[in-house]
Amino acid sequence: MVVLYGEYRNLTNTRKTNKRDEKEWATMQGDTLYCTVYLPRHAGTRIGYHYELMRRFAQVHEMVLQYVPVHESVPAWDLLESHKTDILAINIIRDSIPKHLTGKIFISPQITSMGEVWVVLKDKHTRHLDLVHWLTLFKQSPGYTAFRSTFLPASKNRSPYDSLLRVYGRTLGWDWRLLRSVMYQESQYRMNARSASHAVGLMQIKESTAVDLKIKDLYDPEENIRGAVLYFTFLKRNMHLSHLSEEEEINFILAAYNAGMKRIQDSREKADRDGKDPNVWSHVSKYTPRQTQEYVEMIWFRYLDWTNASEQILRD
Repeated sequence: MVVLYGEYRNLTNTRKTNKRDEKEWATMQGDTLYCTVYLPRHAGTRIGYHYELMRRFAQVHEMVLQYVPVHESVPAWDLLESHKTDILAINIIRDSIPKHLTGKIFISPQITSMGEVWVVLKDKHTRHLDLVHWLTLFKQSPGYTAFRSTFLPASKNRSPYDSLLRVYGRTLGWDWRLLRSVMYQESQYRMNARSASHAVGLMQIKESTAVDLKIKDLYDPEENIRGAVLYFTFLKRNMHLSHLSEEEEINFILAAYNAGMKRIQDSREKADRDGKDPNVWSHVSKYTPRQTQEYVEMIWFRYLDWTNASEQILRD
């Protein structure tokens, strides 16, 4: 292991002096490596695992990694064939190779036992063996076990974005696990999630909202989380919730995030006209869509389940 790891370090140091060779891995636009993860049936932990592997590979080879999402209108294999992406992570057991691409692509050894591999076009990247070499040596490096355990196996009570959620939870003043519960409810940690209403990414933010919040890349995990936190802050300020208890404030923010601020404000006004307290969610919730009531309930239920489990571990 030490010999292989040393060889890997020597290999990367040597390549730093050979920029021309490394550019073979870059696209025509420069030193950007485009990647796509097409594993829609798996939770975001596997997406995070492949994405982080690709990011490390790009860093070692002094390239910038750019994520290219898959849309229903453009199949994943078409993205590769049309040169819109350079590396495609895909499950070849579930998504078999199109016949017309036979012999034209290079397939890495299985990266997980589930049949998940990386695929590149042979005629575009002639140094695909370097990819295998890097993957082999990285998996034998001292830090790989800890790296892998961060992402696999997929579990709803652990996401690859927990470190980001901790940071932005403090910014918002919420327990970060509550943010994680929102993320799971919205996308099940799938970084390339896209809804029928064109909400995008981990926290399912609409593109029009992203423009207002000056969020440039909704498929970037940190940008997406930051956008949601900015929007939560906007809702708190514009719904005049600062005088409420923390729990009630969160209830109304979650409801507005799901159903829209105007609809929840209208529901509060209806409750007030009926003699109910517009600042108490249990009074207002009956005026909101059933889907929104269930949305708020499920986020709290999941969050409390996580916190109770953590407390039990500490007691034991």
